[in-house]
Amino acid sequence: MALDIAAVKALVGKESALMAARHRANIPDIRHWCEVIRQDNRSYREFEKSTVSAPAALLMVWTMPPLWSPEPKAPTEPHERAIRLLEEAGYTTGLAVALEQKFMRPLKVGERLSYKVKVSAVSPGEVETGIGRGYQLDLHYTFQNQDGELVSEQVCRRAQVTKVTAQTKH
Repeated sequence: MALDIAAVKALVGKESALMAARHRANIPDIRHWCEVIRQDNRSYREFEKSTVSAPAALLMVWTMPPLWSPEPKAPTEPHERAIRLLEEAGYTTGLAVALEQKFMRPLKVGERLSYKVKVSAVSPGEVETGIGRGYQLDLHYTFQNQDGELVSEQVCRRAQVTKVTAQTKH
């Protein structure tokens, strides 16, 4: 299917509905993350007694949608539709190539996050990236806690390419 770039560009500025995290910020996830990266910070080793805030790097852990679902979900949100339009046109591989993060305050254990995603930009045409030829989407995320308090803003640049090409240096 040919890409209707006008349809993708029409989604710029459109924002998703508020999407709720499946789980609260929690000690087991923090412990697991610290073990994986071999973090030896005393405040994370005495989890149950003293941990009151979560590492900033874990913000997306609690808001990440399921990686697999037995029932395929139709792309209803603007960012999902933009990605689907690119995928249907043959740009089937999507990779985050840049991430800018701003944290307003530490995330507290027990908080339940929600977020919105806005399509903030799309490349005007195909671009040559380090991983192949395709389009770039800028997605602006805003994260808030259960009281509506802003916790973080993030801009993710996503490259949507036809195929990944390996670049070698001699």
